[in-house]
Amino acid sequence: MNNKRNRKTLRLIGYFASVMMLIFNLSAPSFIPVAEAAAGQTLTLDKLQYLKGEAITLSYTGAGDNGKDWVGIYQTGAVPPNSGVSLIWDYIKAGDGKVSLSNTLAPGKYDALFLLNGEYEIVDRKTFEVVDRIPVNGVTLDQENINMTEGDTVTLTATVSPDNANDPQVSWTSSDPDVVSVTATGGSALLTGNSPGTATVTVTTADGNFKSSASVTVDAGLTLQNIIENAKAKNDAAVEGNEDGLYAADSKAQLQLAIDASNHIANDSNATQEQVDSAKAVLKAAIQLFEKQRITADVNGDGKRSVGDLAIVAGAHGQQQGQANWNENADVNHDGKVDHVDLEIVAKAILQ
Repeated sequence: MNNKRNRKTLRLIGYFASVMMLIFNLSAPSFIPVAEAAAGQTLTLDKLQYLKGEAITLSYTGAGDNGKDWVGIYQTGAVPPNSGVSLIWDYIKAGDGKVSLSNTLAPGKYDALFLLNGEYEIVDRKTFEVVDRIPVNGVTLDQENINMTEGDTVTLTATVSPDNANDPQVSWTSSDPDVVSVTATGGSALLTGNSPGTATVTVTTADGNFKSSASVTVDAGLTLQNIIENAKAKNDAAVEGNEDGLYAADSKAQLQLAIDASNHIANDSNATQEQVDSAKAVLKAAIQLFEKQRITADVNGDGKRSVGDLAIVAGAHGQQQGQANWNENADVNHDGKVDHVDLEIVAKAILQ
């Protein structure tokens, strides 16, 4: 018994170590010695991966008043001045600010260094990668004609080509949300039939503006009780937690409140048709909101769980909802902030 328990413990330790190493390799700077940073002297990259020719934007804090502090780009691991001159460099203004560097770098890994007083004292170092641009050349859907019943949901999946394109992100629209509403989860969309009719659902790539569409027909037939039963089945099957495919904390309780309110109307023999229709609309909206609370580690919407998703979350680490640079997709567990929990969810999904 003890041997089995020990083996299980060792597997858990090994798994945790693998996750943390994956997070660390993508988000931590190189272990090259740097000077003890003065209070508040930091350097931050706006992303971990840049396309060849794409400007490199750096945010910094604590630059000196003499105007001689500077940032330089070197090959990863290089220690100036022994490593030679910087590949790209610029002075930075006093205090806090941003600097944008022209990117003439060949594909590869590089370090951005924060150096003091025109010399080579390094107070911060961040690692990034330059990659060749691979443009999107099209997008397809797994279904072109969909028939569904009012209140039902159907998943529509987009495939961006080529599968190694740098920017596989897509957006979704419905020509008539009153008939069919769309809840996007990256490369897939959950369609909800709201009322009888026909609508067109379109997916559009961020890179190249390529489009593909599906015609959706919604048939009448669901009563309020049918919708309540569908909502209850979804809620019963759902599991909350901080893992890919689970639902955010408290999402089930919120849907249950809507179910209870609808049940009150459904069981009221004196309820008017207007009250029934209103209850149906409210419950459908609650179902849509519930589906948005589903956790997905496919942050970039390419249908895969990969280091590209982890890089997006690492690049947004520390952001909070309401900030100008807020990236909602990076908030994997929908708690209003991007932190180590989001990184761990994506890393675990990659390793599975």
